[in-house]
Amino acid sequence: MNRICKLFGIKYPIIQGGMVWCSGWRLASAVSNAGGLGLLGAGSMHPEVLREHIRKCRAATDKPFGVGGRSGNIANTGNMNICG
Repeated sequence: MNRICKLFGIKYPIIQGGMVWCSGWRLASAVSNAGGLGLLGAGSMHPEVLREHIRKCRAATDKPFGVGGRSGNIANTGNMNICG
């Protein structure tokens, strides 16, 4: 097991890119269930949509997953409060 795997608690050193609207809860949970680190692409998600994706991802996997966002996006202000 390498440092990345230990740091994130994953089996394989594979981190899925957080692609806006392409990497929702289905892809993120599938990657996490397969041993990588799945990411929700929350760059332009509204807070209520992000909450829904986080709930569904938690229901679909007991493995670690993350939330990716981009700085400078007004929608991210609410999203960072949800994640942090």
